[in-house]
Amino acid sequence: MRKVILPFLLTFVLAVFLSVFTYAQQIKSYNVDQQIIKNGLPAAWFLAESSGYSFTVERHSKYADKTQLKISSVRDSNGYSGILMLNIPENLEGKEIAFEGKIKTENIAPDGFAGLFLQLKPKVDFENMESLKLNGTHDWETFGVKLKLKPKETRSIAIGTYIVGKGTAWFADLSLKIDYTKALQYPSINKTDTIYNFNSQLKEISLTTDNIAKLAHTAQIWGILKYFHPAVTSGKWDMDTELFKFIPSLLASKDQSTTEHLLQEWIQHFGPFQPTVERSTIAEEKIAAAANDAWIDKLPYSNKLKEKLIALSHVLPVAPNRYINYFEGAGNPQFYEYSYKTVPLSDIGFRLLGLFRYWNAVHYFNPNQKLSAQPWDQVLTDFIPLFVGATTKASLDGTYLKLFSKINDTHAFPNLSDYYHKDLFGPRAVGFKTNFIQNQLVVTELSDDQFKTGQELRVGDIIIEIAGKPVSGMIDSLKQYVAASNESALMRDLPSRMLRTADSLLCLKVRREGRESVFYIPTRAIESIKYTDTKPKLAIRKLKDGILLVDIGVFKDSDTQRLKDSLQGQRGLILDYRNYPSASMHDELRDMIFPSEKDFVIFSKSKGMRPGLFKYTDPVKAGAVNPNAFSGKVVILVNERAQSASEFQVMAFRTIPGSIVVGSQTAGADGNISWLPLPLGYSTAFSGIGVYYPDKSETQGIGIVPDNIVYPTIEGIRKHQDEVLQAGIDLILKQ
Repeated sequence: MRKVILPFLLTFVLAVFLSVFTYAQQIKSYNVDQQIIKNGLPAAWFLAESSGYSFTVERHSKYADKTQLKISSVRDSNGYSGILMLNIPENLEGKEIAFEGKIKTENIAPDGFAGLFLQLKPKVDFENMESLKLNGTHDWETFGVKLKLKPKETRSIAIGTYIVGKGTAWFADLSLKIDYTKALQYPSINKTDTIYNFNSQLKEISLTTDNIAKLAHTAQIWGILKYFHPAVTSGKWDMDTELFKFIPSLLASKDQSTTEHLLQEWIQHFGPFQPTVERSTIAEEKIAAAANDAWIDKLPYSNKLKEKLIALSHVLPVAPNRYINYFEGAGNPQFYEYSYKTVPLSDIGFRLLGLFRYWNAVHYFNPNQKLSAQPWDQVLTDFIPLFVGATTKASLDGTYLKLFSKINDTHAFPNLSDYYHKDLFGPRAVGFKTNFIQNQLVVTELSDDQFKTGQELRVGDIIIEIAGKPVSGMIDSLKQYVAASNESALMRDLPSRMLRTADSLLCLKVRREGRESVFYIPTRAIESIKYTDTKPKLAIRKLKDGILLVDIGVFKDSDTQRLKDSLQGQRGLILDYRNYPSASMHDELRDMIFPSEKDFVIFSKSKGMRPGLFKYTDPVKAGAVNPNAFSGKVVILVNERAQSASEFQVMAFRTIPGSIVVGSQTAGADGNISWLPLPLGYSTAFSGIGVYYPDKSETQGIGIVPDNIVYPTIEGIRKHQDEVLQAGIDLILKQ
């Protein structure tokens, strides 16, 4: 296909594509505008999932020489859909593709709707008009759906017109549009490289010590080329394909000299780059994390190769960058990567690509990489054999989870083969809640759903064995799969994995009042379990003795004025941060409980600097000068469920003179998260900016350390007492 660059949105009907595409003969056969009719329907279009609907071609309402499509339900009550589709076996290049047309509706039921849809296949992306809920009766109006084009992952394109539910819809003047204005020049300049789009062409890899080392070095050099070489960052090369092309020759090399020669040629293959440009010096006290080039020194190759890599690592970044950008405002990185959703798990090349992509993204763009418990280059060497051997969904999920855990970041959310990682932990679970209390796994809340799961148990029961396995042993075996910034977050997240199974009954050994009993608890498919609070929570509660309690998980912006009115004359205010906030509380209460403005946080960001280098920002202030600020005692409650935005807001409230934080250590994961797409449609995240106290001390891992440390007790759980809240109340009453 010949790409045409235009400064405007090019409208086209595929039936008249002669001036745009080389493959004119094939394109003539398409009938996007539905003007070629065959056997009473638009030619090449076909019915899909269309029980109970009629499809009619009528004379166009405006142009006598054209036609329009009518879809109408033929049943009084129609719970099905009427869809007419067209498959386009093309892979189009550009930035965005849009499918547009005029739609008229008549008496479409309130629970139904009409619309257009657009799909990049196989399973690349999909968009329809469901959210618009186009129902009822409407005269002609133009509508459209659009998607970002992903030429490397797309085999074909599908479009369609549809109606769901009872009623009638007409469709006319259908067209496709492509926007070329900001398309980068990729995939690879070599069109024969399309053989790597869905198949890495890599077969078995012999896991010798030499091969593992060569693959590790290649991953590191590939990463520096990807994020530094100007020809690559400007979009002239597809680095996934270049990796697949290079690995076979690398593995075939018989000695170190040959390997180095191949690496030298590979670097030269991407073209020359300008030597280091003198840049402004950053004061040492402003550097939060220095760029780490130590891995180059460790390479077993000549100084000539190392000097080339060092020079490359100092090339000034260019914009736009093919693989990385930064979000406005927060400044955390935004990754542009192919997801390869339909690549088979059996493809060893794409499994290794996932490891190499993740390792380099963390190495260059994770502000907390220096806090990793294990040397990061050693992680790469250790995991190459694991990814080569991960040939099942369970093993690949498990390998990724182990990898994510190495960055010690509770923000390392994993989206893998399925949301719950069923093949690894089991597809079923119990409907009651548990927590580690006083180092024991304790039942904290019974299920109240229709299934009545676990009603033989009692709140406060201590679980000592699960399916015959001691809880202590399960902690040791499962913690490797949990990404956590600290021990508090780890113990928070472990129970959800421990109480998973493939069986319909889960055997639990329970200790209650010194006696041990065995229960066989019915399990349910995990996605069907709905946890609901037994009592509705209030955003603002008036406690006795002039104390207000605010639940930040429920509090909305609209509650601000009510809180302000309620605060008058109160003795104390308790902000319960044992949850995730629903509002920016420190902003909402800025002129209410803060008597002055103070520094409360510093960030570190890499935007505008060489990858791997992070610079401190200036301090950010909380509060405002307010002589009429609330004069009562402010208490903030926290525990391991306080994470990210919760921790951030608590840092702000801690600047209020006399405020006290009560509870236990928080999750230790703050900063806007950045998502990284991975092969097979997987993805993960990490904290994309560093967050520090005004004195530049770390918050990552440490989180919020309370002024008064209070933990729940098993006895308190049994009595349904909130001991942390009570401790906060006592502090206010004692003042």
